[in-house]
Amino acid sequence: MVLSRSRASGAASSLGPAGTAILGGVQVSLTLLEKSVDGMNIPFVKGVAGAALEVIKIAKVIQSNREECDNLVQSSTSLLIVILGSLSGKAEDAIPDHLRRGVERLTNNFSEVLAELRIIDKRAQGWRAAFYYIDNGERLKGCSSKIEWAMEEFQVTSNVDSCLKELEHHEELRKAQERIQSGVDRLQKGQETMQESQQELMKGQANMQESIKKEVREGLSGVREAIKEQGNTQDFVSGPLTVMPPEPKLFGRTKYIDKAIKLLFSITGAKIAILGPGGMGKTSVALKIIYDALVVDRFGDNRCWIPCEQATSVPLFLELIAKSLNLPSSSSSDRLAEIVRFLKSSKDLYILLFDNFETPWDIEGQQSNVAEVLAIIASIPTVSFIITMRGNQHPSSNTIEWTEPKLPLLTQLDLGAAEEAFVRISPDAKGDPELRTLLQKLDCMPLAITLMAKLSEAGETVADLLEQWKSERTRLLDQPGGDRRNSIEVSIKLSLESRSVKGNPDAIPLLSVLAMLPAGAALNRLSEMCPSIPDWRAALRVLRRAALVYDSADKSRIQMLSPIQSYILLRHPLGQEPLK
Repeated sequence: MVLSRSRASGAASSLGPAGTAILGGVQVSLTLLEKSVDGMNIPFVKGVAGAALEVIKIAKVIQSNREECDNLVQSSTSLLIVILGSLSGKAEDAIPDHLRRGVERLTNNFSEVLAELRIIDKRAQGWRAAFYYIDNGERLKGCSSKIEWAMEEFQVTSNVDSCLKELEHHEELRKAQERIQSGVDRLQKGQETMQESQQELMKGQANMQESIKKEVREGLSGVREAIKEQGNTQDFVSGPLTVMPPEPKLFGRTKYIDKAIKLLFSITGAKIAILGPGGMGKTSVALKIIYDALVVDRFGDNRCWIPCEQATSVPLFLELIAKSLNLPSSSSSDRLAEIVRFLKSSKDLYILLFDNFETPWDIEGQQSNVAEVLAIIASIPTVSFIITMRGNQHPSSNTIEWTEPKLPLLTQLDLGAAEEAFVRISPDAKGDPELRTLLQKLDCMPLAITLMAKLSEAGETVADLLEQWKSERTRLLDQPGGDRRNSIEVSIKLSLESRSVKGNPDAIPLLSVLAMLPAGAALNRLSEMCPSIPDWRAALRVLRRAALVYDSADKSRIQMLSPIQSYILLRHPLGQEPLK
C-alpha cells in the first residue's frame, strides 16, 4: 500500500516541530492534533478524527510489540492529518455525499481497529505479553494495513471531490482524470490481488482434501481391523456422554495450572500430559485449565472433553471423540477418517481433553491401535490436547512429541491447601486442633480429603474421624457401589488392576513388603528385604510407572502415600513366608 507522503508530511510540518509522533522526518505534536480535532465543527467529521486520535493514544502506550505499534501510530497520524487537511474549515452542507460516505467508512475502520487494540492492550500486560507476542504482532500489522488501505481509499474519494471542483472551473482536467484513474487502478489491483489469494486458498483446500484422502487410505488399516473385531460404532452412538463438567473449585494448584497454561501457549498444537497417582485431582486440574479465561479466549467453544473412562473398546473411543466434536452419528467403519477430515478441514484451533486416558490405553491387545489414533490426531497442527492418566509415563513417547518442559507428576497438596479444601466442605472444622493431624494421616491426598470432609459435614467430629481412621483405614472412605470419584478403595483398586501391574506377578507382593514400612524402604537394602522376589527391580519399575510408589527427594528411599499403604495393609497383607 502506497501512502501519499508529500501531503501528510506537509501537513505535519504545518503543525510544528514539538511532539510525540514522527512523520516524514517531522515531529507531530499530539497536543496540537487534539486541539485541531477539538476545533472541528462538524460532528461526524469530529467523530472520525477523535477515533483516529484514540487509536494513536492506545498504540503509544501498549507495552510490547513496539515496532508494530510505532508503525500503527505513524499510519494513523498520516490518515488523521489527511482528514484534517481535507475537511477542516468546511461547512457541513459543503461536504458532498460521496465524501460523507468516505468518512463513514473511515469511522467503521477506526472502530474495528480500536476494538482490536483493546484486546491487544489487555494481552500485552505482564507475563501474557510473552505468550501473545507473535499473535499481537500479526494483529497490529493487520491494523496498520487496514489504516493504510483506508487512507488510500479516502485519498481517492477526496481526489474525486477535488477533481469535480476543477472540472467545474475547467482547470487541470487531464490531471484530475489521471488522479481518478490512478485511484481506480490501485483499487482494481487490490481486488485482483484478493482474487488471486482466494484462488490460492481454494487450491490449498483441494490439496489438503487430497492429502487427507491419501492418509486415510494408507495409514488407518490397523484401526479399521480393530473396529471390525470389536464391533460397529453404531452399537454405541446412544451411550457416550461428553457434556463438559462444571468448573471445579481448587486449592493449592495455582502454580501447576499456570505452568500448564504457559505450555499450551508456548506453541500451536501443544501436547500436555497430567500424570500422577489416583485420587490426586488430575481431572479437576485439567478442567480448571480448560476453563481458564486465556484458554477460553483462544479456543472458544472448541474445547472438547473426552471422558475416556467410558472407552472400553477402540470403536467406543473413536465415538467419544466424534461426540465431543459434535459430529453426527455414523455407522461408518472409517470413524477415524471422519474425525481427521473434520479437524484438518477446520480453520479453527481445537483443544481436546482426554480424561482418564489409562482406560483405552489398557484395552487388552489394542494399545498399538489406540496409540495410532492419538498419534494421528497429534499430527494435526491446529489441535492441542491434554491427557490425564494414572502413572508416571507419557504414552506414545516414540510417536508423539510432548511439549517441553513436561509437567511434573501431580502429587499431594501442601498442608495449608489441604486445610482450605477440607474447611470449604465442612466449615465447622475450621480451627479444630486435630484437623492438621488428620490431614497428615491422609498424606494430604485430595480425594481422601474430600471424602473425609463429607463425613465431617455429615456430623462426625474431627477427633472421631481420626480415631476411626486408626482402625478402619480406607474402609472408612469406601462407599458401596462407588466409583473412582467417591471411593478411595475403588480408586486404588483401579491402579492395582492396570495391565502393567497385573502383568507382573511380583508387583503386589513387593507392594505388600513396602507397605510394612511407614518411613519407606532404603533402595540399597531392598534385595536383602525381598529374598523371595529375586526380580524386585522389574516389579519396582512397574509400581513406579503406576505411581503406586515414589522416590524420596534424595532418591535414596521408596515411599508410598498413606491411603495406598493403608489399603495394601488391609486388602493385601504380607504372608508369613515373606515376613520371615
